[in-house]
Amino acid sequence: MTTLLLALLVAFAAGFAAWRVVVRRRSADTQAARESATRTAQLAARQGVLDGRAPVAAPPASAATDVAAARASARAKAERVIAAEAARRQAAIQKAQNVARVEAERRAAEAAKAAAELASTLPATRLPKVERTTPILPKPVAAAPAPAVGEKTTPLVRPAPIAPRKPAAPTVLKTTEQTLVMLVDDSKMVRVKSTRLLAAHGFQVVTAVDGIDALKQLEHCCPDLVITDVDMPEMDGFGLVNALRGNPRTQQIPLVMITSAEDRHREEAMRVGVGLVMGKPYDEAALIAHIRSFKFFAKAEEPEALACA
Repeated sequence: MTTLLLALLVAFAAGFAAWRVVVRRRSADTQAARESATRTAQLAARQGVLDGRAPVAAPPASAATDVAAARASARAKAERVIAAEAARRQAAIQKAQNVARVEAERRAAEAAKAAAELASTLPATRLPKVERTTPILPKPVAAAPAPAVGEKTTPLVRPAPIAPRKPAAPTVLKTTEQTLVMLVDDSKMVRVKSTRLLAAHGFQVVTAVDGIDALKQLEHCCPDLVITDVDMPEMDGFGLVNALRGNPRTQQIPLVMITSAEDRHREEAMRVGVGLVMGKPYDEAALIAHIRSFKFFAKAEEPEALACA
């Protein structure tokens, strides 16, 4: 739209300038014709006076004819200039419209392509399977046999009832497809690159742009691992780590911190409970190996791995 308006303004300015040039030329041609006729008449009159003859006036019909011809020629020339300028202006407007249409189509195609690529990198969220357990109840106490006749008996002391025990928590083992990783980074390029890496190894991935966004998403999901950047708006990586460690629901989630100042942040990150600190750009193979080293991750030879309840 901006290109079209600029082209219209340029065409209008060029047409106005051409119109002014034509008007000035027509005025100059008319004035020159008038001055020429006047000089011719004056010269003829002066020549007649010098010769002693009566001054002979210039034939007015011829002068009028010359003026009319000059005006007609100037008018025709001005019309030709105006027509040429109008054609050029129309061509410029058409060209600007074509450029604007092509640019709009290109931007729409790029947006659709980017949306399709992002959608293809995010696998569908799968709900973990819940293992059902049966509570272990206490064994019933057998009744004591009746005493024989004449046999001394001792009072029977009944043991206190045993409360039923709660079932033990199931072993937390997961397959690759059941492992959910949260990626927190304010850089879209880093989020897309890391999402493609994790998805290529079969992990599920959710992303957040900063610490505030991550905490909002954690209200509805519980990832198995959080990978976070340090320098982010609203809430940085250390603020997110402190919030996770201060919440009983999320204090056991393993953490990985990726930062461009690895040496400066390593000591503080380890102090607040970060399990791995990596620099930028990070080693992709080392990151995948670190994720597979957690105890909640099932080994390849365990086909019937259980999901966390």
